[in-house]
Amino acid sequence: MAVAIETPTESFADLHARLGGVPLSRIRLKPAPGTATEEDLLRARKPVCELVDGVLVEKAVGTAESLLAGYILRLLWVHVEPDDLGVVLGADGHLRLAPGQVRAPDVSFVPWSSFPNGELPEDEAYWSVAPTLAIEVLSYTNTAAEIERKLGELFTAGCKLIWIIDPRTKTAKVYTSLKRFKELDETGVLDGGKVLPGFKLPLADLFAVGKPRKKKPR
Repeated sequence: MAVAIETPTESFADLHARLGGVPLSRIRLKPAPGTATEEDLLRARKPVCELVDGVLVEKAVGTAESLLAGYILRLLWVHVEPDDLGVVLGADGHLRLAPGQVRAPDVSFVPWSSFPNGELPEDEAYWSVAPTLAIEVLSYTNTAAEIERKLGELFTAGCKLIWIIDPRTKTAKVYTSLKRFKELDETGVLDGGKVLPGFKLPLADLFAVGKPRKKKPR
């Protein structure tokens, strides 16, 4: 007589590992993990959350990281706007990468060609579109596994270029695929390449943001 073997139910430890080992303080318990929907994400209050496998996960936040991301966002708009290349989103610019997966990179660039009919979707809380360029400025509570999973989701959805910026080491990783990247030190330059031709940002300039400028002698 054959005996049916039950598959063990996923434990919270399994779920935690699947989410990239993020600090438990960033995992919301209401609604219960695994049951959260986009409607729950809409109702979620600050800090900004992402929807990952039916779980509301708070984004890692930090004031210094917000400063750097805001600086990059401003430079991207300055580059994008004259030729009307597309739109640039900040850290609360959620994008639906797949059913049940709603992510919000710190900065995103989406060209007009990615939108149906070249126009912004109307009456949609979250756009079903992948950023062509996504940028994450690492905070203290980001984990390597969390970022690797997010990289995979972004590239699977159609992202072409991702910058992972680490303010503490003053370095950046430039990804053109999940497994292909190059690392830049403080002397390096972030380059828009084929995604944003002509855009360049020296890391030395980026990491100087927030420091008082030396006044020129009169």
